[in-house]
Amino acid sequence: MLKGVDLDKILDDGYGDAGFNDPVPDLGKDAAAKPAQGSKQASKRSAPPAVAAPVAPPKPKASSEESKAPELPKPFQRPAVMGATAPPPEGIDDERYMITQALDEDARKKGYNSAEEYSKYLQQSGAYKTQEKDPEEMQLAPGIKKAPAYMPPGAYPGDRTKIGKEYKEEEMPPDPKPPSKESLLKTSYVKQSDKYGARPVEGSTITFRLSEEGNSIEAQIGGASLPWALEVTAKKMKIGDIMDVTGQGEYAFADEEEFSAGVERHWRFELISVGGKSMDKFKLDCDERIERANELRLQGNVMFKQNRLLRAMDYYERGSNLMDVLEAEDLGMPGHTDKKAAERNQRIWRCQQPLLLNWALILMKLNRWRDAERKCTEVLMDIEKENVKALFRRGQCNIHLGNHEQARTDLRRAAELDTSIGREVDREMLKVEEMQREADSQDRGFAQQVVGEFLKENDARSELPPPKEAPPPMAPEGGPLIGTLEAQKKAAEESGLDEESYMRQREAIYSQFLRHAPAPATGD
Repeated sequence: MLKGVDLDKILDDGYGDAGFNDPVPDLGKDAAAKPAQGSKQASKRSAPPAVAAPVAPPKPKASSEESKAPELPKPFQRPAVMGATAPPPEGIDDERYMITQALDEDARKKGYNSAEEYSKYLQQSGAYKTQEKDPEEMQLAPGIKKAPAYMPPGAYPGDRTKIGKEYKEEEMPPDPKPPSKESLLKTSYVKQSDKYGARPVEGSTITFRLSEEGNSIEAQIGGASLPWALEVTAKKMKIGDIMDVTGQGEYAFADEEEFSAGVERHWRFELISVGGKSMDKFKLDCDERIERANELRLQGNVMFKQNRLLRAMDYYERGSNLMDVLEAEDLGMPGHTDKKAAERNQRIWRCQQPLLLNWALILMKLNRWRDAERKCTEVLMDIEKENVKALFRRGQCNIHLGNHEQARTDLRRAAELDTSIGREVDREMLKVEEMQREADSQDRGFAQQVVGEFLKENDARSELPPPKEAPPPMAPEGGPLIGTLEAQKKAAEESGLDEESYMRQREAIYSQFLRHAPAPATGD
């Protein structure tokens, strides 16, 4: 039977089994020299973690051991480190595991054994540098050169506007939490491939199986034939991965299937291949992005008519994300404007407007009034300052958020711009007045309670007899000054007065006596 000393000797000599997932030793010329036998440092071996945690920027002061560590080579100076990655431990979040695994794979491609070793190289090379930003610098939206000088009537409340009620985040009631994605979509790995390859993205064509002996199926990411749960899951998989997927509600159906609420479906999803052309918004030109955004908006309208609100909101959000890339108009020279770029940006804004308005409508259906109010405000501030739908819907949101004055401003302005919605505006204004009366009644009751308690306390005190003042001490024999000084001395001894206060009192007595002392008689 091996003893601890014998085992340490075997490990020190390098004859031990490297084991699964151990990094490949560096055989280059720059490899570190083998440590001497019997050294305490060589006997301390630490196996690489199964999951590489996200590496935070190092602290400015390094320990003595880190300062003596040998310099690591630059990326790609050593060959790529190959090897399979261990399956995730139980209880770890799938998305977190995918992120940490991607960091580890990227480090191995660059010739490092793990993401931790690559982080040490970055620390040595001084790549971790934080740039201090001015907290007062205003962050503008993409494509906005400067803050607008004029805000529309009833613009976004806050210190950035010239009119409107002050916007206070802490006073706004929180929106009810919508059903979370984790409660409607559950995934877990059955097998994880050790192959490298691109992951499916929007527009990719994938081939997959739904059982071990099933036939292969082909579908497009973002198409109508793939269930929503499988579409979301496929975007975080690699070729060869197998996952168990459970979808509930809207996640359980494809767009072309008939939707039925409360249904739960299960799949064993195996990704076989990925192909096709991806729809990266940075690789598409303006016309292609606008065309794709309009397709997503129309498909979202179809889902909305089927009361599939979450799926419709997903389409509107994806279409809106395609429209957040604008082109530079000023060419870096004052007074010179690229007219074609300005025209393309206007087309992008016109395509963005209905997407944001429909997105806000879905949020209102889900009782997420604060998020819906912000989408309407985005339309008013960035696209069209007097858009009737944005004003009317933001007025409805402000009613539920308790911003009565802001709601009145928005609704009245919407009625001025479009007289055909007068009846709808009057109906919403009745809600505003009713909520205002309810708020006033609550404030009035609270004020009466406070005033009543105040008056009650005053009445109780007014019935008490007035306090009696203590009579001044009688001056003993020996004259008024001597009597006053002796009375002050006696009172100071009884009350334990300190020496400094005692001297100030005696000085005041002398000053008062001198002011009121009779003037000396003078001869004729």
